[in-house]
Amino acid sequence: MTTPFWKGVVASLPPEVQRRYAGDLAAAERFEPMLDLAIEIAGFAKRVPERCCRAVAQGLRVSAALLDAAARRLALRP
Repeated sequence: MTTPFWKGVVASLPPEVQRRYAGDLAAAERFEPMLDLAIEIAGFAKRVPERCCRAVAQGLRVSAALLDAAARRLALRP
C-alpha cells in the first residue's frame, strides 16, 4: 500500500483479514485512479451538451434581437 488511505484501511483490519484480503486491497488501490478518471470524464461528457445548448440558445437570442430591431426599423418607414 502506498497511499495513506489504503494504509489506514489495512491497519484497521485484524492481521488474519489483512493477509486474506491483501491482493484485493492492492487491486482496489490500483483501481482507484482509474475510477477517479472515469468519474471526471463522465462529468466532462455531461457538461458538453449543456454548453452546446447554451451556445445555441445565446445565438438564437442574438438573432431574435437583430430581427426585432429590423422589424422596428421597417415599421417606422412610411
